[in-house]
Amino acid sequence: MSQAPASGGCPYQQAAEIDLMDPIVQENWFDAYDILRKESPIYYMPQLGMHVLTGYDEIEYVLRHPQLFSAGADVRDAEPLIKHPEASALYDNKGWPRYTPLGENLPKHKYYRALVDPKLAAGELKRREPFVREVINELIDQFIDNTEVEFMGAFAEPLPMIVIAELLGFPRMDLPQLKVWSEAWVRPFSRGLTLEQETDAVEKHIELQHYIHAAMQDKRKRPRDDIISHLLSCEVEDADTGKHRPLTDTEVIGITDHLLIGGNETTAFALSNGLWLLFRFPEVEQTLRADPERIKNFVEETLRIESPTQGLFRYVTEDTEVGGVALTRGSVLSIRYGAGNRDPLRFPDPGVPDLARKNAGRHLAFGLGEHVCPGATLSRFEQNWAWQILLSRLQSIEPVPEKDNYRHLPGIWLRALGQIHMKFQPA
Repeated sequence: MSQAPASGGCPYQQAAEIDLMDPIVQENWFDAYDILRKESPIYYMPQLGMHVLTGYDEIEYVLRHPQLFSAGADVRDAEPLIKHPEASALYDNKGWPRYTPLGENLPKHKYYRALVDPKLAAGELKRREPFVREVINELIDQFIDNTEVEFMGAFAEPLPMIVIAELLGFPRMDLPQLKVWSEAWVRPFSRGLTLEQETDAVEKHIELQHYIHAAMQDKRKRPRDDIISHLLSCEVEDADTGKHRPLTDTEVIGITDHLLIGGNETTAFALSNGLWLLFRFPEVEQTLRADPERIKNFVEETLRIESPTQGLFRYVTEDTEVGGVALTRGSVLSIRYGAGNRDPLRFPDPGVPDLARKNAGRHLAFGLGEHVCPGATLSRFEQNWAWQILLSRLQSIEPVPEKDNYRHLPGIWLRALGQIHMKFQPA
């Protein structure tokens, strides 16, 4: 296999030069993280007005103490996702509040997760394995005779979207529109949108809200074996009253759109990042073909080395300190999962996939603690099954460098290639 070209690297040398909103930094996250971590694993970045955490131990401490570092309403108030009031007002006028119950603080968070987690548990998902494998093979069937394919559009994106739509109970014929809405939902996370861009993203999200609400109305009349029907039939413990009650429409919509987007974007990015790793480290593909049992560690190393979610915010609820750095109540932290996953103190030679790494699964790609990603098990299953089948059906996988520059979509939170082509021969 010929090797894909590597990035040109970050041109900066000092922590004071690093700005997380800088497109050059976003293309070269890991060089920038190393510079910040060398200065301090908890570095105050005046451009953002917050501390940026790049050390694994410091990030783990924050994630393991959700009472000290909250993720729900406090963060929404201190660092709102929708910045322009005119765009935010559209939710009140045309839709439902942009509410994410699965991102709530304790104790609300655990009550919502108690409803969702059983539907995304390993045993439940294994029941769906034949369906997922069938989808994987169907997608490969559509391009295998071409010997070249744009992998993101032909495989990495449609696979998780088809699967999560099936779990939620959405028709497959609606997938193209669901993808448009999914991309709009994610867009504000790139930060720095104009009013026009933010308004467009909000309006498309409101369209998704109405689509979900219509599906809810149908499933109330004709329940099915899917997550939305389940949410409509169960009750949540109300943290304010201590009593059980049905979920509100806002809560069901918020849980559903969160699962839809989280269930497809992260896995799509991870699959394409996995292919990019194979291009950069051709010996890994050879090892996986010789010993498919190592695919499990390959998936974990992909998630660690090229974390689809680079980080999130946390809000400091009381004066405290982390790693000897004093933090005052009301501060907002930018915790960088991608940096912790490349901390050499936790993962020696962190940028190189090690299929024998004993702690490969201890990465932060899905978070840790109370707010660990609810779809983590689903994503792992999808990636493992995908690579098992891809490597069994395709051989001589190679990059197509004349068609790709291997640049990533701009944004402060997500790590996603715009496209990635591959050449291959059918096995």
